[in-house]
Amino acid sequence: MMFLVIGTGLGVLAILFRLAALTRLTLPLLYTLSMLTVFHSWYQANATMADNILFVLVGLVILSWLFSLGKCVWSFIREQSEDRAAVEYFAYRVRNARENGEDTISTEGLWR
Repeated sequence: MMFLVIGTGLGVLAILFRLAALTRLTLPLLYTLSMLTVFHSWYQANATMADNILFVLVGLVILSWLFSLGKCVWSFIREQSEDRAAVEYFAYRVRNARENGEDTISTEGLWR
């Protein structure tokens, strides 16, 4: 019975750490676990400061999420503008080919 409880607890802890790693919450999770176990007496004596430290850690994680989201949005906007420029350049080549009476259009150098 004790083996089952320990095994289940370790399994839940492994899942928690996997989710924390995916969401970049590993440091706040480690801090929370250490405050609840190893430094419990210090936490009780300095609860306000300990909570503020936790809030700062979570705030830094949220800032990293916002930074990553901004990079993703910027990358999407840049790709869209590059694609739009490639389409305009292709249209320019089509117009030039029609003016010169050519049947083929080169697509080299248009897309990555």
